[in-house]
Amino acid sequence: MSRIHVVLNPNSRKNRGRDRVARLREILGPRGEVHVTSATEALPPLLERILDDELACLVSDGGDGALHWALNAALPIVARNRRTLPIVLPTNGGTIDFVARKAGVHGHAETLVTRLVRALDRGALETIEVGSLELRGVHVGGTPFHRIGFALAAGGVGQRFFDKYYADREPGAATIVKVAARTIASLARGGEYARDMFRPHHAHVWIDGEELATTTHGAIHAGAFHVNLGGVFRVFPLAREVGALHFQAGAISPAQIVANVPQLVRGGAIRAPEMKDVRGREMVIEVIGDEPLRPVLDGEIYEGLRRLEVRSGPVVRIARV
Repeated sequence: MSRIHVVLNPNSRKNRGRDRVARLREILGPRGEVHVTSATEALPPLLERILDDELACLVSDGGDGALHWALNAALPIVARNRRTLPIVLPTNGGTIDFVARKAGVHGHAETLVTRLVRALDRGALETIEVGSLELRGVHVGGTPFHRIGFALAAGGVGQRFFDKYYADREPGAATIVKVAARTIASLARGGEYARDMFRPHHAHVWIDGEELATTTHGAIHAGAFHVNLGGVFRVFPLAREVGALHFQAGAISPAQIVANVPQLVRGGAIRAPEMKDVRGREMVIEVIGDEPLRPVLDGEIYEGLRRLEVRSGPVVRIARV
């Protein structure tokens, strides 16, 4: 029998204080199991056990970060066993849930797992394929870095935006609006909040082998698909087709960033003379000076990178229920 395995993150925003395990186990019945884990280091041994030929779908009951860790734990296992990544299903358990939005996944875990069981009973599990980013790099101390993901803010305004977003007690769509409004107000009065938000990163950046003329970057971003950030901002419109990557890097002033806010709301490209906003195959970043990269990938923050290479990653199949 094809089986469903639910990996439940009790620390995700919509799972806190709720006992959903018994209900999900009741819905699954003989179709699968529920595994509760809040530690990322517990994922590899768990997935070693459940990634087999009987796995029909891996349900990540959490947000974008929970799915991110599950996929990255699965990647070396499937590579070693010459398999593909499993079909996955995110459950809208986070603060933004941009992957679920992309796949048209609506509803809470109980509803989604119920639909998933019914689809498997009918033998008709449909999927949507989305592209991914593959990141390889080097930490300041020389340790290698390797991850896959979907949306990257490697430096500049995007990375600093998420620092402020996650500093909020209850981050969500309202926080996106609040951070943007506070930044614009601070910029108008020359405040520290805006100065920190718009502080550029200094790095050499190459896109498809061509080095950008500037080493002062107000934004260094990459996306594997068109991302809806909480229904507020729509970014990476050039990555609409699977395998197409959208890169952004270059010099952009605070005033130019603010002027592009309507573009971000509408889902348009960024317009600034010294900003590269292009579709491409590869972006390479090498930091200059003492501030390493602190990239945000699918909402997860990684510390202390001095070099980062971004290319197209594996196709990820998401269940449509």
